Amino acid sequence: MRSRLIKIFVVFVFLLMQACSTKKQITSSVPINLIETSEIIKNTRKSGVNFKNLRNRVKVEYSDGKSTQSIILSLRASEDENLWISASMIVPIAKIFIDNEKIIFYEKFQKTYIDQDITQIMRLIGVKKPVKLIQNLLFGKPLLDINRGEWSRIENSNFYVLQSSSGLQNTIFINPENYQLQQQRLYLPFISSLVTIDYGNFKRIDDNIVPTSVRISSIRGNNIVSINLDYSQYDFPENLTFPMDIPDGYKLKTLDEIFN
Repeated sequence: MRSRLIKIFVVFVFLLMQACSTKKQITSSVPINLIETSEIIKNTRKSGVNFKNLRNRVKVEYSDGKSTQSIILSLRASEDENLWISASMIVPIAKIFIDNEKIIFYEKFQKTYIDQDITQIMRLIGVKKPVKLIQNLLFGKPLLDINRGEWSRIENSNFYVLQSSSGLQNTIFINPENYQLQQQRLYLPFISSLVTIDYGNFKRIDDNIVPTSVRISSIRGNNIVSINLDYSQYDFPENLTFPMDIPDGYKLKTLDEIFN
């Protein structure tokens, strides 16, 4: 049971990696079929969460169709640069730290840890900034940079729908009332997997409008994995630390060894 929860914790983070100024809420009085694509992109960019540092608490429920498990995470992030997660079962059981060059992870049950460069892995899957990718997924921003590349418009009576026309196929569904991301889909051709992320229960916290529930599903062949995230205790501190000291006596592992 405990080792399974540790594996779920690591799989959760790597599913995220695979899928990967003051603001005010914007409303539109323009009919959904008349607004220009460039205007949609501009307003969507303005409506996304923006932060120097972010901290929250996350209840994660993981299901692979055979069983369901849940775990509580404490999450800390500095925008586009660092992501720190601590998993708890009454007491902390594992921690993980990711920046754009490495991953550090340790778990207390089997006393193992990882300290590994990820630049080559990210290069192989075409991701330059894995932390930005994960944060975009977690907090309701397009997985791909909406300011770059070509985005085509797909007609839809309920949402503004844009799809990237180059690279990975990222499709985003945008609420026409406030330009918040409601859903995005990412197709990963190298593993024939479709990742769908739904955002809901938006709340205004300080100068940001943030989702407090995120539903992630990954479909690969007949296998479906779902991850439900429920956020609480959002705050945006001026300063933030990412404590990550590996305890003495722990055994070094590689990512391949953890997954195998």
